[in-house]
Amino acid sequence: MGSTVNLFISRSPKKTSNSQLDDKALWQSVRKGNDLAFSNLYQRYSNLLFNYGMHFCYNRELVKDCIQELFTTIWNRREALSEIDSVKYYLFKSFRNLLVQHISNDRKRFVDFNDSYEFEESDSSIESSIIIEEYLKENKQKIAIALFKISKRQREIVILKYFNDLSYAEISSLMDLTPASAHNLLSKALQCLRVVINIFLIGAFFLCF
Repeated sequence: MGSTVNLFISRSPKKTSNSQLDDKALWQSVRKGNDLAFSNLYQRYSNLLFNYGMHFCYNRELVKDCIQELFTTIWNRREALSEIDSVKYYLFKSFRNLLVQHISNDRKRFVDFNDSYEFEESDSSIESSIIIEEYLKENKQKIAIALFKISKRQREIVILKYFNDLSYAEISSLMDLTPASAHNLLSKALQCLRVVINIFLIGAFFLCF
C-alpha cells in the first residue's frame, strides 16, 4: 500500500522555482517523481477544490479527506499516470467522483446536485445575458452570496464556469450533460441570478448620488 502524503488545506502557498510552470509541465514533473512540482500542484488547486466541494457537502473534514485522498493517490501512482489534456479538469472530475462516492449513502452531509429549487424565470435578452456574465466576472464575492438563492446544480455550473474557468466541453463531461444541456443550464442559472444582480446594480447606482 502506498504511503500517505501529509497535506494541509489551510497552509499558505509558498513561492517555488516551479511557480511559473503551467499545469502540463507540473504534471509531467510529478510523473517523474518531482516532489516540489507535486507540492506546487497541490497548492495551486487544493483551495479551489475545497471551495468547490463545500458547496455540496456540509462536512469540512470529509472535503479535506477527499482532497487528501486524491493527491495521495496521484503521488502513489505517479509512475502510472498518463498524459492528460487538462490537469484542472482531471482534478475536478476525480475530486467530484471521490466526494460523491464517499457521501452517496449519507444524504445528511450531502447537498443534492440535482436540487430543483429555483427562482421563477424571467425573459432575458442576449444583451442582458452578456451584462450578467461580465458582472459575474467582476463581482464574484457578491455573486458568491447570491448563488445560494438558486438550485444546487445551477450553482455548480456557475462555479465551474466563472469561478474556475472550465470550458463547456469540460463542464459537460464533468456534470454528465450534453453541451446543449450545459448551455441551457447555465442560461437558466443566469436568468435566476438576474433579479439579485439587478438589485446590486440598482444599489450601486444610487450610491453614486
